[in-house]
Amino acid sequence: MKAVTVTQVNEYIAKKLRDDYNLRRLPVEGEISSISRSGSHIYLTLKDAWSILKCAIWASNIPKIDPSYLENGRKVIAVGDISPYAKGGSYSFSITHMEDAGEGDLMAEFNRIKKLLEEEGLFDRKWKKPIPEFPLRVGIVTSSTGAAIEDIKKIITSKNDLTDILIFPTQVQGIGAPASIIENIELANKLAAEGLRIDTLIVGRGGGSPEDLAAFNDEGVARAIFASAIPVISAVGHESDFSISDMVADVRAETPTAAADMAVMNTFELKEDISEYRRILLRSIRQKIEAERMLLSSRTDLLHSNMHSKVSDARSVVEKAMIMIRENDPRNVFAKGYAAVTDENGRIIPDTSGITAGSTYTIQMRDGSFSAEVTEISRKDSSDGR
Repeated sequence: MKAVTVTQVNEYIAKKLRDDYNLRRLPVEGEISSISRSGSHIYLTLKDAWSILKCAIWASNIPKIDPSYLENGRKVIAVGDISPYAKGGSYSFSITHMEDAGEGDLMAEFNRIKKLLEEEGLFDRKWKKPIPEFPLRVGIVTSSTGAAIEDIKKIITSKNDLTDILIFPTQVQGIGAPASIIENIELANKLAAEGLRIDTLIVGRGGGSPEDLAAFNDEGVARAIFASAIPVISAVGHESDFSISDMVADVRAETPTAAADMAVMNTFELKEDISEYRRILLRSIRQKIEAERMLLSSRTDLLHSNMHSKVSDARSVVEKAMIMIRENDPRNVFAKGYAAVTDENGRIIPDTSGITAGSTYTIQMRDGSFSAEVTEISRKDSSDGR
């Protein structure tokens, strides 16, 4: 049997944990124990009556946590993601938010919507549309001010000089934010249906607190993203943030910058590749033409050689025939003093058996002919051996 390595097992398990939506933005209730600090990070365990869960609060998330919650024996609801450590074959719970025990309104609503949409199948991969590889226009549903839109524009224009950017200025937090997001997703689809080409939509915003990102956990926003005929890239907050919009979108980007990067192809690299392929193609064509030219020249030389050989052979045959004709020309025989005898019908008489006494025959010589009447026939005796 073929065995796998320890690393392969750990990496497989780690990937499963990372890809499981149920292990992201997961609220866990437990009692804090074993709090410690290492560098800029905080480590602790959450425990209940039966188990413990090792946790970490990374330095970037510490400002989001009320420090009064961080004491041993305190019961809290910690929100975070399962973070596998493949090399060590272990995992921990990365905490991004913490509430006092008793579920907060924001988390309760998040879980209600998540459960509802999951049961309806809105997170199913079969509904995910592919992101176009060569978009001519990318729509961006986000705030028209702030770092997110600037980062998106910077990334797209630095990579691609063919794709247009269409910005839908959107309120992304506070009262009215969900309605604004829904309105602009629907507007983009309406324009596309009327003939304005929009290949991809980026929907999102920069980082913030869970309250700041709450609009992207709205049920109406999730349904608008799901209903979009235009493929949607969700880009909400930072890498550690995870929203319901991320779950229902066609693709989730860790940040708005990452969304811009995946939305367009690098046309500058593509043009360099095309130029290189063109050079390779032209070089191949030149080499092919040169090879064909050499082959044609070789075959032409061979053809000429064969023609010359056949002409030479034919000339030799003709010359031999001419010699034979000359050698057998009766006129050459006549020149030696011989003559030809023909009867009245012009037939040659080869010997005396064809001669009849009293008949007239024509005698053909080199320079003319005359007629003669046979008066006497003298036949040679063939038995004398001469």
